[in-house]
Amino acid sequence: MTTTQQHATTTVDVPSVHATIGHVAMHYRPGDEAPARRLFELLGCTLVDNGPDPGNDGFCSIVVSGDDWNYVDDMLYLSKASAQQVALDDAVADALGAGGDDQHPALTAWEDLRGEWPETATHVGIRFRNLDDVERAVAAVQSAGAPGGELEGRVSVSWFRARKGKLPEIDARMEASPVFGDDDRSAFSDFGVQCFVRTNLFAAGLLTFGQLIELDYYFDPAFAEAPRYGGS
Repeated sequence: MTTTQQHATTTVDVPSVHATIGHVAMHYRPGDEAPARRLFELLGCTLVDNGPDPGNDGFCSIVVSGDDWNYVDDMLYLSKASAQQVALDDAVADALGAGGDDQHPALTAWEDLRGEWPETATHVGIRFRNLDDVERAVAAVQSAGAPGGELEGRVSVSWFRARKGKLPEIDARMEASPVFGDDDRSAFSDFGVQCFVRTNLFAAGLLTFGQLIELDYYFDPAFAEAPRYGGS
């Protein structure tokens, strides 16, 4: 199979490849290593200290696939941001008045949209194989981010249930859920749930904007055909 890319008047046939998503690199500000690691632990991830100076260099591999880890695929890497990145972040934050009374209205509007519909913002998705594990992770993050919690002010979570009316057994599971039972907002795809963890502890881009991590679970019908997104 090939895909065709057009550049001006030139057409190029590009062979399709067999590949995986290898990794996403996350960085934290100096001083945020411990709480950043803790958040991933609350999500059920395994942290492996395998940098140049394990346990001392601020680097770890975040394993999301448990016993199925093959050492190179489906990885998140967590490490300290460079001084240059921190300086750039600070300059961007200052220019936008981030978090202040004079915050740029474009940033305020984007933050409001991201808060209401996090699907619209850049994020990293982790697909869970067990819905119970998603529910436990959401409860753990909620507790940690609550007043007096270990990550108070650094993390929050929101969620979207599987669409109603697709299958009676899915509706029943949603209604019985300690997380999704009272939620009428629907996920972006059929037969799935979405939970969005929002944090300012680390980011795959500018630290000023924080990071969204999406926790997904899909019921069996989702694996039968290509998904349809954004319907009802």
